[in-house]
Amino acid sequence: FGRGGMGFNGNPTTLWQPLPEGPVITIPAGSNNIPVTSTAGFQVGQKMAIGYGSTYPAVSNSLEKYEVVTVTEVGKPGTQAWLAVDAKKGDTNIKVTSTQNITAGDKIRLDIDSEGHGIEWVTVKSVGTQSSRGSNGGPLGPNDNPGTGLELAAPLKYDHSANMPFAVNGTGITFEPATKFDHSSNEPVLPLVYAIELDNALSKNHAINSVVLDVMVQNAGFTGTADLLFGGPVLDGSRGNMTLRNGKGLIVDALNYGGLVDPWLAEGYHADAGAGAEGAYAPVPQTGRGRGGFGAAPAAAPAAGPDLSTGRYPDGFDTDDNKLDFHTGQAQTIAAPAKAGQANIKVTSVQGISIGQTMYIGSGNSLEKVKIATIGTAGATTISADAKKGEKTVAVAAAQPFQVGQVVTIGSESYTIASIQAAPRRGFGWGRPQQPAEPDKITFTQGLNANVAAGEYLSGSGITLGTPLTKDHGAGDAFTASVATPGKPNIR
Repeated sequence: FGRGGMGFNGNPTTLWQPLPEGPVITIPAGSNNIPVTSTAGFQVGQKMAIGYGSTYPAVSNSLEKYEVVTVTEVGKPGTQAWLAVDAKKGDTNIKVTSTQNITAGDKIRLDIDSEGHGIEWVTVKSVGTQSSRGSNGGPLGPNDNPGTGLELAAPLKYDHSANMPFAVNGTGITFEPATKFDHSSNEPVLPLVYAIELDNALSKNHAINSVVLDVMVQNAGFTGTADLLFGGPVLDGSRGNMTLRNGKGLIVDALNYGGLVDPWLAEGYHADAGAGAEGAYAPVPQTGRGRGGFGAAPAAAPAAGPDLSTGRYPDGFDTDDNKLDFHTGQAQTIAAPAKAGQANIKVTSVQGISIGQTMYIGSGNSLEKVKIATIGTAGATTISADAKKGEKTVAVAAAQPFQVGQVVTIGSESYTIASIQAAPRRGFGWGRPQQPAEPDKITFTQGLNANVAAGEYLSGSGITLGTPLTKDHGAGDAFTASVATPGKPNIR
């Protein structure tokens, strides 16, 4: 299996799973509204498919069932947050980690049924600002901002501790006709944003997830000859499980990929010790880090990769251990554009690459095979602000790939790095990405020999190839030790 073009246009989501109320809530048949994790991609007048029939715990579930409705109103998604500070009995205000999608009139369930702390539902009277903390986790400190929080319509009946979760279901998505089935948390909700009108009526019934294949397309997706084409359900790009059954529905083979999702379907030894050890599972194709060569440890959270495959190596090798049987070739990306005729490329990393090794650059029509002649230093970034001749310091998009003492090039000029200033990041937790407060900066041992414009590349010496490139390649193009070859032996 490989990282391919499988996906769904229109941002699929799931029926809301609130904590601590859930973890599973059920919206009964006859309903015209469901709470959802996200409303992105849903529009009034469009069709929507709502999954039903799941059982819990859901292990190796068979085909999902859906009922189709028409969206009449798109509201707010659910919000999961926590109390930022202790709340006392009689308080009419609570400090919270998020106020996103919360409005006056919303109802919130607080706490769990425990001694001294009872469950209570409160109504939001007005919405203020959320709490924010610095880089340290845990309770709010003296330098943190508790925010103005949520005003409540009535005083609290119980004490409630900081860090206790609460959820707001939001107004969700309204539709017609009313549902014919019960729908539970985490069941899929799909915006059916695309349709194909045919010139003739279908002559046969077709099951959900059947392949829809344009026979005229020869430059995308799988274009070879196959005994079986896989239409769905959509595979998660980072982790999941795959199960092969025989005609009687009995499991013939199974694996977990990217992590231990359903342990009972994972073949192999599961008692590995150490950080990130989850047991036996197949790696997923990834870029720039993690499981590169044979025997390397898998990454705990794989990054998105280029057009690569994970497969048994050698073909057909099967010890009933997912970790030992499946491998992914070394993979990273080109860090700066490279033109046909060049014999040098800039890469994100030189780790695990050796002189004389055969690699592949690009994908599809831009794919070409190269051999490594010499290995220099990694890294490439762009200048983020104009710099004048004679200046020793330049602002860059990212200084992390470089080291003090490293020789780098800007255009045709070479400079030695004297110091690196990585700008501090700002922001706080709860899922918010940290952002740089100011650009990273690199200082050289000598001044610039010429003016430098924003957008120019600053890079290490990179990798020199045995022969010049025959095609153009852009920053971000794949640089791999193998390529996906569906239906054929793995290329290595």
